[in-house]
Amino acid sequence: MRTPLSFIICICLFVPFSINGQEVPDENPLEEALRWERVVFSSEDPATVNSALIAKAECYSRASLPGDAFKTLERVRLYFLDPEEVSSVLMMKSRYSKESGDMGAALGFLEESGRAAECPGLYSVLLASSWRFTEAREQALRLVATDAGKDAVIGLFRKAPMQRKEGVASALSFIPPAGQIYLGRPWGGILSMILNAGAAGFTAYELISHDWVSGFLGGGLLLNETFFKANMEKNISSVEEFNRRSINEFTLSLEELLDGLGRL
Repeated sequence: MRTPLSFIICICLFVPFSINGQEVPDENPLEEALRWERVVFSSEDPATVNSALIAKAECYSRASLPGDAFKTLERVRLYFLDPEEVSSVLMMKSRYSKESGDMGAALGFLEESGRAAECPGLYSVLLASSWRFTEAREQALRLVATDAGKDAVIGLFRKAPMQRKEGVASALSFIPPAGQIYLGRPWGGILSMILNAGAAGFTAYELISHDWVSGFLGGGLLLNETFFKANMEKNISSVEEFNRRSINEFTLSLEELLDGLGRL
């Protein structure tokens, strides 16, 4: 009895599809994290719980969620771990803090781990992010063996930004455009000077003309907007932003330099 050709074709088509259907897809990191959380919830053994939490944190890291990875590690009971395991967890916390943008916390955990010497390039970058330039430069110089590399490091640290202070910015704001220049906004300072000069001129003109209401009330309102709000208050509120932007740019340059030297 001959087998129908259509039946053979169906078999040939069905076999590959059935094989593909038996392939198990890779598990999503978030689904794997949920599975580890079930282990944490169902286990009363501290070692098992800690291992599951560390595995869950690594899943969040693979899913590009360093903040959630860090929060997961915060649940690890360090007193059940030996010193080497504690050090490893602190190193993971340092990495996730850096990936989350909290450079200060990353530096703290790295130093607490006692393993900063194992990653001197990273240590130099984190020191610089905390404005500890002298220590950061010393760490970076230890990494380079050539005179050209040392010159590059020294040259970069010569351009290290100066941390701005709110008190200084406030004092300089009384002399527009000094406050804006202090914060790297010279054109904004020139505009502020023009606006303040216009407001002061209007006030003086109205008072000389004996228009007391317009002079005191109108001039006072104008000076409040141009001098206090647009000048002094803005300068003070810009200090933190200026410091964050300048130190981020510097640490990025340092990281690129050390990476180019093959030391990060």
